[in-house]
Amino acid sequence: MALGFGQKNVGIDLGTSNTLVFLEGSGVIINEPSFVAKDTATSELMAVGSAAHKMFEKNPPTISVIRPLRKGVISDLDATIGLLNYFLNVAYNNHPGKPVAIIGVPSGVTEVERRAVKDAAQSAGVKDAYIIDEPIAAAVGAGLPVYDAPGTMVVDLGGGTVDIATISLGKANATRSTVYAGDAMNDAIKDMVLQRYNFRISEGDAQILKEEIGSADVKASKQLGSATVKGIDLISGLPAQRDVTAEDVALAIASPVNHILTEIQTTLEESLPELVSDIIDRGITLTGGGANLRFLDRAIADTVHVPVFIAPNPQEAVVNGLGEMLRSSQLQFKG
Repeated sequence: MALGFGQKNVGIDLGTSNTLVFLEGSGVIINEPSFVAKDTATSELMAVGSAAHKMFEKNPPTISVIRPLRKGVISDLDATIGLLNYFLNVAYNNHPGKPVAIIGVPSGVTEVERRAVKDAAQSAGVKDAYIIDEPIAAAVGAGLPVYDAPGTMVVDLGGGTVDIATISLGKANATRSTVYAGDAMNDAIKDMVLQRYNFRISEGDAQILKEEIGSADVKASKQLGSATVKGIDLISGLPAQRDVTAEDVALAIASPVNHILTEIQTTLEESLPELVSDIIDRGITLTGGGANLRFLDRAIADTVHVPVFIAPNPQEAVVNGLGEMLRSSQLQFKG
């Protein structure tokens, strides 16, 4: 990879839920929701990131608030360009010149989808963009010895996708990607509250319930009690509050959790036996915001009989890995 000189280059974790930017020489300088607000009549960009997220599910009909990425891929190209352009302008305040960017994408995206990410970045003002699979970046950011011959395994749990890979000599040996990720869990929680409590809540409130009392173990969830959520009572049609139990939340997300467990098991089955032997000794490392789901590490360990560890600061593992790649001459990038 030919990095640009005379300006600071960037690593971008362009996530479905959050976008993180690593500026060479400065570290992680941006971590904001991947939201864009547009005027519905003119398509003019009104807000990006945290400012747009504050409008989400509160916006009038004249303003459209969207996430330009869904399930790990671009769903609105113009909005993605606007989001990248905004964050690059923030990152490059007082830093002249066009940067080179390396951007993480889910391992399961197609070549067409990779090209769309690269085109969006170049349209937003980067000199050139290089695309790398997020599990590799996550493993580097978690401090795993990815360039060694012995195998390692990483599970990157994002909002739009969960990406799983066994890695040796800097390359993925086996990979799996599933959309049964954080957003799918939020949808399951919303549906459960609607059906079980006759109560409508927002996507944001479902996320809060997951963070406050969510877990991957139904039995253990009973010790977590309940949490209060605000919404609309469907019987009275009036605003109200409800106490939602942790057990109900755990039951709601059990299906996405089980899908993740199955994908991890399948990835191990598809890996070289020699690498699996290494992974039994080295364990599995969890990265991404979903790594913080209570008891998920234990559920994985119980399923595949391999030690499981949560990376330090798991949400920033991908972007920190991209930052490390900016400094490394060992890596080969896909354009």
